[in-house]
Amino acid sequence: MAALRSARGGDRSLRWRDWLAGYGATWVLPVPIGLAVAVLAMLYRVPFEALGLAIPAETVASYAFGLGMVMMMMPMFSWLGLVLSVPIVWAVLRMGLGGWLSFGIGGGATGALAAAALGGMAAPVPIGVGVISALFFRQMLRWLRPEALAPEKNF
Repeated sequence: MAALRSARGGDRSLRWRDWLAGYGATWVLPVPIGLAVAVLAMLYRVPFEALGLAIPAETVASYAFGLGMVMMMMPMFSWLGLVLSVPIVWAVLRMGLGGWLSFGIGGGATGALAAAALGGMAAPVPIGVGVISALFFRQMLRWLRPEALAPEKNF
């Protein structure tokens, strides 16, 4: 079942540059996405301000801008979680449990732990970010070394 399984010992086919490229891209990806969200939120306001009109759904534009700013700052906070995940991901790939569902569950669990550690933050945000980051990281490894994540035929 490809959702839970991958090649047993898939970690052996990964090189240091594969790990660094996957983790580096996962670490930096929120910055351009957050910049795009913040810019779009600011551009949404321009026509209304130019015409001197009240901005409808002001809270949506404000929340979108805030979300974009948080995403741009994510690398300052997420590096520790990424570093701590290295031995876990290595063990998962070694056991052949590197399916997309396994990574998604692991990312969600990491996000839930981050929400509990940060306290006061709405849990769906870090859980969602954790799932998306884990699935993106898995996809990066799959692009770099498909044989590391190809499910074995005997499962």
